[in-house]
Amino acid sequence: MPYKLEREISLKAKREDVWETYRDQLTSLVPSMPSVEKIEVIDREVCDDGIRIKNLWHLAIKFPKPIQKLLPSNFMSYYDLAFWNKQNWVCEFSEVPIKYDNLYSCVGENTFRQNGENTVLLISFTLSIDPNKIPGIPGFLKKGMISKIEKIISHEVAKNLALTARQVELFIINK
Repeated sequence: MPYKLEREISLKAKREDVWETYRDQLTSLVPSMPSVEKIEVIDREVCDDGIRIKNLWHLAIKFPKPIQKLLPSNFMSYYDLAFWNKQNWVCEFSEVPIKYDNLYSCVGENTFRQNGENTVLLISFTLSIDPNKIPGIPGFLKKGMISKIEKIISHEVAKNLALTARQVELFIINK
């Protein structure tokens, strides 16, 4: 059963600035993001209705040791496929593992809402892990363990997204 998560984060910055910083400046923020080793822009395409961006993320998240032992080493690197639709102020995204096809699916959207001079960022995503793609878990334990792993990973991802939002806010304030 996929794990769904939503977070709302208030940022003390104008929506336009938050939008552009997330879309165009994340690679500049990597040194201040402890959970990210590197972000590489692989492709960027301007379309009539928005911008498509493909980034390769390399994370440095430390999961609990029992989970680390179960996850493949390259689980922490993935392609972020995003479509930035400024008409709706929504970024739709999906994360695709660089290896282990269909190991997991993470699909969601970030919605940027103006709130006076501030921005409310609504992050929502669904994460599901295919238990049959993770070696080392006995078959009879897979279903129960995967839901717990999805929950732990989703909460860790949400925590890191909140930290990223704070770094975006600081970047804008210190411009």
